[in-house]
Amino acid sequence: MKKLSYVVKRGGSVGTVLTPHLHEDNHFVVSLTRYEKDYQRVKREQDLVEWVRKGYSVRMSNQSVKSHRSPSLITPSSIEIREI
Repeated sequence: MKKLSYVVKRGGSVGTVLTPHLHEDNHFVVSLTRYEKDYQRVKREQDLVEWVRKGYSVRMSNQSVKSHRSPSLITPSSIEIREI
């Protein structure tokens, strides 16, 4: 299975790992732009890899770090795809 992550590279939380953010409706969000009207809701986390490969950004967060509890839109070129 493949997992997505992003490591924060600047600011006060350098090194913090972000993962796909599960929204209250139990979906993940991908988008080609930063605008909510373009959001695509994705039910299964494992499906996010294909969206990233198509060029979509992913909303990611880290609930254990106060400054990253709210999801940020992370570009495909910054996302690490790893096998677990």
